[in-house]
Amino acid sequence: MLVGASAAAGAQSSLTADAAAHIEAGRYAAAYQMLSAQESERAGDPQFDLLLGIAALEVGQHTRAVFALERVLALQPDNARARAEIGRAYLLLGESAGARRELEAVRRQNVPPDVARSIDRLLSAVDRAPVRGETAFSGYIEAAVGRDTNVNSATGNSSVAIPGLGAFQLAPGSRSRDAWFSALSGGANVRVPINPEWAFVAGASGSARFNGGASSFDTTALDGNGGVAWTRGPNRVTAVLQLGMFEVDHDKLRDYTGGSVQWQHTHDARNQTTVFAQQSRLRYEGTNDVRDVNRNIYGVGHAHVLPNGQTMLFGSFYLGAETGRKDLPSGVNIAANEIVGFRFGAQHTLDERLQLFGALSHEARDYSALDPIFGVQRGDTLTSLSLGASYAVAKEWLLTPSVSLIRNDSNISLNEYRRGVAQFAVRRTF
Repeated sequence: MLVGASAAAGAQSSLTADAAAHIEAGRYAAAYQMLSAQESERAGDPQFDLLLGIAALEVGQHTRAVFALERVLALQPDNARARAEIGRAYLLLGESAGARRELEAVRRQNVPPDVARSIDRLLSAVDRAPVRGETAFSGYIEAAVGRDTNVNSATGNSSVAIPGLGAFQLAPGSRSRDAWFSALSGGANVRVPINPEWAFVAGASGSARFNGGASSFDTTALDGNGGVAWTRGPNRVTAVLQLGMFEVDHDKLRDYTGGSVQWQHTHDARNQTTVFAQQSRLRYEGTNDVRDVNRNIYGVGHAHVLPNGQTMLFGSFYLGAETGRKDLPSGVNIAANEIVGFRFGAQHTLDERLQLFGALSHEARDYSALDPIFGVQRGDTLTSLSLGASYAVAKEWLLTPSVSLIRNDSNISLNEYRRGVAQFAVRRTF
């Protein structure tokens, strides 16, 4: 009998040791499979339940994680790890009040500094998360100053060669202009629950930029959207109608109307995938109507948080087309093109106040019509790299220095340009 009891205890010890090793190595699915198969026999063992709760949380079984972690806290109410994990589970389930209660309980304990910083980040996420059943409102105001080496995104060449006609000097307004600039922007979003699964969502934003010494390139933009969001378990689908306008030097250049649909799936606490489709109608003023297009974009993105909990990697790929109008009075549309692009980036949290971020994006456009001046089908590739940091000087105040490098290559020299933008922004969120 003693031999049998010893063997059973050894098997139990081996199970928890193997599961702990899987969790430490990030093999959460393997740990969850091992532990969930033994839950009926081992439930009530705090060590087993803690490991099960962590593994369940990481594979997206948030409700099951709560049950396991509640069993731990029933026997070990001072177990800081279990309380922190159940707080994270409540956050992912949308139970903001429960998440805050558990996380603040852990924060009051004498936990190591790195654990305290992790708890503070989760509490910040609770502050940003909508409370189930209540209207959620958020917004921001931002002011920025900086230097732009090419405010009009124009070629730096002083002349351009046109086939059959020779070289032509470009007017100063058609060449790149550098300038100091200041900018103001702001926006707001609201989410109004209709029932536990459906909610009305809406948002609006605006921005204005003033280029010192190059005021003819000052810009203004206004955007708005409204629609519905459906949430069930790890899935969220959002469908909105969108509209906006863009001005240059106080004259409207274009407006747009359209809509988008997005499906977001949260696999687990560290992985989220998004599939999206966007359709919009861009219309330009006056003789610029040759640039009118109907834009259709389809894409997929994914975000992954590394095991350290401080670094998030994200990426997206998209393709689509901009089709020209067939009812133009001139019968000519030079803007129709096919699009393929991607974006990759990372965000790293150094501490509760400082984050570093960076992103690389690339987009290729192949135009369908012959350019009427150069007699070729235009092809462009736009590449941009952005780097920056975000520092929280107070709970709702952010300082964000950033640098962006932009390069557009084209088989038509008039459309090639280089651009660098360095700016310092102050943002107030609410």
